[in-house]
Amino acid sequence: MHNYHNMIHRYQIMIIEWRNVMTANKVLSILTLFTMDNRSMTVGEISSELGIPTSSVYRHIRVLKENGYLIEDNYGNYKLGYKFLELANIVRADISLTSIAKPYMDELTTRFRETTILNVISGINAVCLTTSVIDNAAIKVSSAEGKVMPLFGGASAKALLAYQDDSIIDKIFENSLVQRITKNTITDKEKLVEDLLKIKRNGYATSVGELDEGVKAYGFPIKNSKDEVIASLTIAGPEFRMKHRNEEDIVEAFKSVVRKIEVYL
Repeated sequence: MHNYHNMIHRYQIMIIEWRNVMTANKVLSILTLFTMDNRSMTVGEISSELGIPTSSVYRHIRVLKENGYLIEDNYGNYKLGYKFLELANIVRADISLTSIAKPYMDELTTRFRETTILNVISGINAVCLTTSVIDNAAIKVSSAEGKVMPLFGGASAKALLAYQDDSIIDKIFENSLVQRITKNTITDKEKLVEDLLKIKRNGYATSVGELDEGVKAYGFPIKNSKDEVIASLTIAGPEFRMKHRNEEDIVEAFKSVVRKIEVYL
């Protein structure tokens, strides 16, 4: 008799555990119904999508609402709650820009067979965070991690400068920080401002030999969740090779990667 009761008890525990797992799966299924194209749903829509009774949907939704994972608007539609913002911030805090970007950079470098560079803005300079280089290339562009560059020259830096406050540009010229590094370096303020406006219109920067003779580059701004440009992603290579690259292919590929990176910022 004792063994029989133990068996019944274990069976009851198994049933409870199974129900808990099923409940958790249903709750997760509700949350995964929400997408960028489907940001609000009614109880009826959730019930129809998952094939479960509305009574069960209401029960699961009540738990999600109480814990901040769902909110209800005035029309009875349910949306993801602000608890997800809190969780997203935890994830963001644990992921560095370099670790996010590096795998994408390696893919771009492999595809285009040229160097990919990630820079961030620091005061009135640009700083290289990391690079992705084709190791066996006979001639290649390289940039050391931690290398500091001026903001007024090169696609990497100009992709950052174009989106900064005008006071940064004024400061650069007021302090005579602009120097002619090569014959293509832009040292005239009006010409630089004109170039920066073009960058904002196009959404990316270009340069040919502005900091290094014979180097052509395309730089793409990276924005955070506040719509602030905090970094740039650049492809750079010898001009004699880069001039044969399809600019549209480069722009499309790099802008696509930038969008993927920005999801985490």
